[in-house]
Amino acid sequence: MRLLIDRKDLELLLEKDREYIGNNVGIDTMIAAISFLLSVFTANYSDLLGISGIVLKTVFCIIGVVYFIKTVWDIFNMIKNKYNHKVLFEKIEGLDMIQHNHSLIVIKDSFSGIKERYLLYYDEKWDCKLFLNYKTQDRNNEDVIVDNVSADLGVDKADIKCSYVTSRIQEKYSVSHNENRIYNHRLYEVRISEFPENEKNDDFIVNKRHYYWMTLSDMQHDENIIKKNMEVVDFVKETI
Repeated sequence: MRLLIDRKDLELLLEKDREYIGNNVGIDTMIAAISFLLSVFTANYSDLLGISGIVLKTVFCIIGVVYFIKTVWDIFNMIKNKYNHKVLFEKIEGLDMIQHNHSLIVIKDSFSGIKERYLLYYDEKWDCKLFLNYKTQDRNNEDVIVDNVSADLGVDKADIKCSYVTSRIQEKYSVSHNENRIYNHRLYEVRISEFPENEKNDDFIVNKRHYYWMTLSDMQHDENIIKKNMEVVDFVKETI
């Protein structure tokens, strides 16, 4: 998982929580406080530089009591606040500027002999032809991609091979949200060894979704794609 965090936001978080960071009180600290308190209570002190032993003992007892009280107070605050590395990590995650983690799926035409022809689908929300894409999973993402492609295209999973290519953080306009958003795009190349006959047509419909085979040149001359999704087309062109 990649995070995109503003340096100033991170500095503000660490400054705000600095009193909690690295301030955990362990059992050894409590043992040390009790040991110190017992030692000064049971010890006998001789006069030193004109100061009587009873005065020295009283001073050390006061120091021991204060140290013990502070240790108890620190333990109480530690339990109350429950601040640990997991809490800090969650707060840092909360600063992440990435709003979408998507896996982009590049499926090449392997049957017509036309170079650089890829599979796109029509997305109703975007009103645009897009590369297949799925929400990136924290675990077993490639297996999930194979499952999704198999279900969407009706292709046997044994005929699908998925490989990771690269990733890129991109800021682009989201048509569905009407605002600029930051995406962490992971690019995968999916190879299908055997396409159903109907999916070899220039366009086809499977499971009520309309698919298109398009070359990069086709995409670069499609005004709708240029307007809404050219960043992704350029990403694919540069890496595949």
